[in-house]
Amino acid sequence: MRIEEISTGSTARSSEELREAALAQFYTAYPLAVHAQFYSHTGNADAPRKNGDQFNAGGTRTTGSDYAPKEREPQFGSVQLKIYGDKVQTDIAHERRGTDIGSQRLNDLEAFSESLGWYFADATINHDVSQSAQRFKGLKAQADTLGRNFVMNDGSGNGYALPADVTGANATKVARFFEKLDEYMGGIPGGPTVLGVNAAFAARLGSIGKSYLSVQNVQTPWGEEQKVTTYNGVPLVNMGYTSNGTGLVLPQTETVGTSNDCCSIYGIRFGEQRDVTFATNVGLDVQDLSLVGTKYLTLVEFDVDLAVLNPKAFFRMSGVRLNAN
Repeated sequence: MRIEEISTGSTARSSEELREAALAQFYTAYPLAVHAQFYSHTGNADAPRKNGDQFNAGGTRTTGSDYAPKEREPQFGSVQLKIYGDKVQTDIAHERRGTDIGSQRLNDLEAFSESLGWYFADATINHDVSQSAQRFKGLKAQADTLGRNFVMNDGSGNGYALPADVTGANATKVARFFEKLDEYMGGIPGGPTVLGVNAAFAARLGSIGKSYLSVQNVQTPWGEEQKVTTYNGVPLVNMGYTSNGTGLVLPQTETVGTSNDCCSIYGIRFGEQRDVTFATNVGLDVQDLSLVGTKYLTLVEFDVDLAVLNPKAFFRMSGVRLNAN
């Protein structure tokens, strides 16, 4: 299920009106919202079933003989819910001065929820338990752990230049890049449901690979239309900014060898309690904490963990340079 489908109130203070306002803005701001899949469970932890070892199936037999049956042990993931969220407040003075405190509070909540959506995008990629035990392990760290970080390099261990000029010798560089991207996408059983990129890479792809791209209109659960660009039918999602709007979730400053101007592309196949999935209990919870001192206080948080139940369900393609030929 998507985040808006699984989010329900948890206590008497849970506000449906405030939750709908927060969800709508979080959904718009979190770049993967339309693609990410959540599943619900009770308690602090869960052990969802993972893809087991691949069967080595197939053989032949003669009449009167039998096959040696193949068997595998079930495998289970480990989910430990983390608490993500924050509080937003609005001064009572806005009400005393005759302004509409309801509108001001909603306005503050919506702007706050946009920032929270950016923060969760950063968490999905870049958070790690090594940074804090309170964080889950994002896809960047899991790619390293699971051997799913595929580094593009120039043959000397440095980053791989993806030129805007596709003539002459550059045509070979561009062709090789597309071959590798298609290879990694094809390595995901069923294919990725989304490609996470930064704006600079999306622009470069638009200039050198227009024949691979198309644009579709999709509708959010709140009736808003969004234009989505796809690469070979797979949506390209700009992962956007970190929570304060000053940094990029996928920066153009990663280092490969001596190259410090590289970026990464993430191919992800989301599933509900399969592939790449989010575990939660009641989804995004929004609680009206009423007037505390001189402030109207709203709590927005959810218990969540990111689980990779099939290592082949995602990849990170790193080392791509856009500023060099």
